[in-house]
Amino acid sequence: MVSVTALSLQTVVAQDIHFSQFYASPMSLNPAETGFFDGNWRFTNNYRTQWSAIGIPYKTISAGFDKPFKLKKDSKIGLGVFFVNDNSGASNLTVNKLFLSGNYIFTVDDTHTFGLAVQLGYIVKSFTLNGLTVPSQFNTISGFYDPNLPNNVNTWDENINYADFNAGVNYSGKFGKYTPYGGIGIFHITNPTESFLRAEDKLPMRIVFNAGAIIPIKENIYLKPNLLTMYHKRAGDWVLGTLGYYLLPEQNMIDKAFAGVHTRYSFNNFDSMIFTGGVGLYGFDVGISYDVNISSLKVATNSRGAFEISIIYKNITQSLTRVALPCDRY
Repeated sequence: MVSVTALSLQTVVAQDIHFSQFYASPMSLNPAETGFFDGNWRFTNNYRTQWSAIGIPYKTISAGFDKPFKLKKDSKIGLGVFFVNDNSGASNLTVNKLFLSGNYIFTVDDTHTFGLAVQLGYIVKSFTLNGLTVPSQFNTISGFYDPNLPNNVNTWDENINYADFNAGVNYSGKFGKYTPYGGIGIFHITNPTESFLRAEDKLPMRIVFNAGAIIPIKENIYLKPNLLTMYHKRAGDWVLGTLGYYLLPEQNMIDKAFAGVHTRYSFNNFDSMIFTGGVGLYGFDVGISYDVNISSLKVATNSRGAFEISIIYKNITQSLTRVALPCDRY
C-alpha cells in the first residue's frame, strides 16, 4: 500500500499494492501468469480493506481478464488486461493502474511448461492536502494543529502519471501426481519517476518470487502449499502457508471447499496471520480471508488487520481458440 505521512510532505513512503490472497490475483503477482492456466478464458476480481481500526481505511479493488490462444501443439500465447484502483487514508491518495500483458507459453516433453511475459502499464496518482497537517500548521500558542495556518508547501502536484514496464517468467511441472509451480516477476524495470514534489525520485524495481505445489492426499482431497517473497528497495515481505481443498460430487451446487492459513513476515517482525476459506460455486472460486495483526501495532489495532474477497471464474473448454500468425512468403 501507499501512505503519505501526516506530518510532512517531505517524506513519502511507498510500497506496491498487493493482496494477502496473492495466488488469486495472478496478473499482479507475475505477468507470466497471463493465460497460464487450463481453460478458454479467466476473470478475476479482488477487494481488500485494511486499517479501519486506526483511521480511514485503505481500500483496493482490482479486476482482470486473460485468455490463452493456441499457436502450435505445444505452445500458446496469453493475452490479458488488468486494472487496479486503490484509495489510502486521510490524504485520499488515489491510485489507478491499467496493465496489458502478453505471455509466450510453451511445453517441453509434456512435463515442463514455461511462460515468458511482458506487461505494459499506465499509472495515475492523485491526492489532496485536505485532512492532512504539516509542521508549519502547528500552533505553538494553542498547542494544537490549526488547518487555517499556511502549509508552506509550494512546489507540488496533486496529480501525476507515468508509464510502467514489468516482465516475468513462470514454470509448472508434472511429476506423477505432484504438480510444482513457481515464477519470478520483475516490476518497474524502467524505474519511472514518481514524485508529487516535482523531484527526480525514481521508483525502484520490485522483485517477486512465488512457488507452490499441488499435492493430492486422497482422491477428493489435495493441498496447495505456497510461498511468496518480494523485495522493493528496503521493504520486503514473506508469506508462507497452505490451502487444503475438498472436492464434492459434481452434481452438487458447490463443487469444492477450501481453507487454510498463512503467515506474513516483514520488516524484521511477524506482521499477521492470514485465515482463508472459500468454495467453488458454478465455476466461480470465491475466497474470503482476514489478516489478524500480530505485530507490535496490534496494541493500536486490537489485532484487526485486513478483510479480503477474491473471485475467479474460468471458462473451461476442450480446446483453446487457435490463431495463425501472419508471415511473409519467400
